Amino acid sequence: MALDELQQPNIGTPDFARGASTAQRKLWAIATTVGFGLFWIAGLFVVASLVGGAPMQWAMPVLCGAGLALGLYARRRVEAR
Repeated sequence: MALDELQQPNIGTPDFARGASTAQRKLWAIATTVGFGLFWIAGLFVVASLVGGAPMQWAMPVLCGAGLALGLYARRRVEAR
């Protein structure tokens, strides 16, 4: 693959320029970020307690699962619009 093929400019119009970006879509995008952020932070605490041998709080696995569910659901809502 030649370097010229890799450096092709973007073709097409982005969503915001076409007017496809709505307030509801932006809110779902924020919910996606918050959900996945919660998933990774709570997941970090779960892994740290498993590896370090510290007692695990019951809320960490629950928050990890809730964050993953929220992130996946919100991402589907962003893509559906």
